Amino acid sequence: MRKLLSAFTVAFAGAAFLAGCGSSESTQDAADQKLRVYTSTFATAAIAKEIGGTDIDVQMIVPPGADPHSYEPTSKQLTEIAQGDLFLLTGTTLEPYSKKIKASLKGNDVRFVETSKGIDLLEANATLHEHEGHADEHAAEEHDHGKFDPHVWLDPNNAKVMAQSITTALAKEVPDKKAAFEKNLTTFNTQADKLDQNLQQAVEQGSKKELLVTHAAYGYLAERYGFSQLPIAGISPSDEPSQKQLAAIVKEAKLHDLKYIAFEETVSPKVARVIQQEIGAEAITIHNLESVTKAQQKASYFDLMNENVTTLKQALQ
Repeated sequence: MRKLLSAFTVAFAGAAFLAGCGSSESTQDAADQKLRVYTSTFATAAIAKEIGGTDIDVQMIVPPGADPHSYEPTSKQLTEIAQGDLFLLTGTTLEPYSKKIKASLKGNDVRFVETSKGIDLLEANATLHEHEGHADEHAAEEHDHGKFDPHVWLDPNNAKVMAQSITTALAKEVPDKKAAFEKNLTTFNTQADKLDQNLQQAVEQGSKKELLVTHAAYGYLAERYGFSQLPIAGISPSDEPSQKQLAAIVKEAKLHDLKYIAFEETVSPKVARVIQQEIGAEAITIHNLESVTKAQQKASYFDLMNENVTTLKQALQ
């Protein structure tokens, strides 16, 4: 389904035709090409793979471990995306570079789909555990990184909305696969409902209602399941706290006797280690699903979210 062929491919096909052999094979190869889908985050890519299965080729443009908040696509990537069929955006404030991509690809036949349409977006500060100096300083970060928390997929109910958007987009591109995509959507929704129940139980069974995390990515989890996130960095992992805010975080963590600090494998700010030592907390792992490590590239949405269930059980006990 790739809409643009390289000059080499076109020349090769022409030569094969003139030679009187291989033309049918070239036609078959073109027909067998999968729908090429580009995404901005691991979460969107993972959901797309659940829906599209083996009928699509999904590529995430942000390299493993990179910060999607500050990423800029390369010229090579823009050339590759121009040969694709779909670009799946979250459609929140996470992808400031999307305007650059759209401008660069103007005139190309690539369709952009905002997968978060229909989701009620949370304001960036809505689920932060408030303490002295916390709200004001994170309000400044909100100005820099957008009003809304972009990590919508961490609520499985939002992930279902994204999955529906992706299903609709894929079916429009490949109508004869619509039934298969919709069947995969049904399976996805069933798993998402189970995940929702497991997350709810993990929080309800805990004695604590504060989660100490390295950055403020978990607002949708907090809002859905009834706890507060106590983040060290802001919406972007690069937004480290001031000395005043650092002292306030330590004070809050001690006040609530928080024994765990949830680190992300792609983000490990030095200041978080300082706080860990200061309060004597144990490090555990949580996934924001923006970006993942190289080793996690083949993990599914549910693989990582179910690991988050385990993390919440431990951190909130």
